[in-house]
Amino acid sequence: MRALIALAGVTALAGCVAAYPIDRPSDYTAESKLSTCRVDLPQNWKDLLSLDRTEAGPHEKVIVVAANEDAGTTLVKTTRNRTTELVLHDHGKRQQVMAVQDDGQLFGVEFDGRWVTFSTTPHPENHATTTYAWDSRNDGAPVRIGSNGAVVHNGKAAWSDSSGVHLYDLAKKKDRVVGPGTLPAFLGDAVIWLQDGKFRAEGALPEQLKNAEPGGSVVSDGRTVVWTRGEKLIGWREGWTEPRELAGVRSAPSTEGILFPRVSGDFVSWQSESSYVTDIRSGATVHTTEGGYWLEVHGGALTQQGWRVAATAPLAKLSPLSRC
Repeated sequence: MRALIALAGVTALAGCVAAYPIDRPSDYTAESKLSTCRVDLPQNWKDLLSLDRTEAGPHEKVIVVAANEDAGTTLVKTTRNRTTELVLHDHGKRQQVMAVQDDGQLFGVEFDGRWVTFSTTPHPENHATTTYAWDSRNDGAPVRIGSNGAVVHNGKAAWSDSSGVHLYDLAKKKDRVVGPGTLPAFLGDAVIWLQDGKFRAEGALPEQLKNAEPGGSVVSDGRTVVWTRGEKLIGWREGWTEPRELAGVRSAPSTEGILFPRVSGDFVSWQSESSYVTDIRSGATVHTTEGGYWLEVHGGALTQQGWRVAATAPLAKLSPLSRC
């Protein structure tokens, strides 16, 4: 099978493993593996993506990797001439966050509307990770905060290492360990994480999450928690009496399962050889085999990657996906 998704970064750091996807071939297409409701890519989505497009040069790659709530501010990763640069685009203004040279890797970008967290490694074969935080309201340089990828929400960053789960106040520059475990995520302003295959929290854990058994990934946008369990994508948000299956893929003849989910508002993007976007409200999922339509949600934006094209569309303007 052609290698579309690979764990190019499987970073073994002090007992925990972090994975991030490599760049995908821009011309790759794959059959749908959905076992749940599939719908076609709405014309409304295509039209909105066509309004905000960035054309890359022949030796350049441009990817939108983060956005604020209304998609008006984005973070864009550009690679050209052996330099990879992370740049903030804010309503026409452009500000460099960091650049790495030669084979340096820059990945795991997260943005809460003010604070940016991201990680670097010096080489694809050297997985020594450094994680930084950067305040978009100031002109200062990024500050190192840890050695593993972080999530960020409302001025707080969280990550895990051999010491446990860290909760870092970015404004006060204060770090504390809240408990043993991995895969932290924010639910409201509280941090939750996994320990021995179960959710844990510093305070009260919602009753509906106490018996959940997440598998390889846990993500949240602060309101909705989403996790994977084999070939299933599961989610819960306040007001639901129990977690729900949001999407699934066929387990035969072979599948890599569901990887790299991202949730924002009513949409979850995820990967299984190619890209999918699920509407939490209807349970419908978009999957396209068109070249140049690698779709992900970041903050308030739906982003498209493809052959020499990067595009964004505000999630708030996307038409809902219809039920099957």
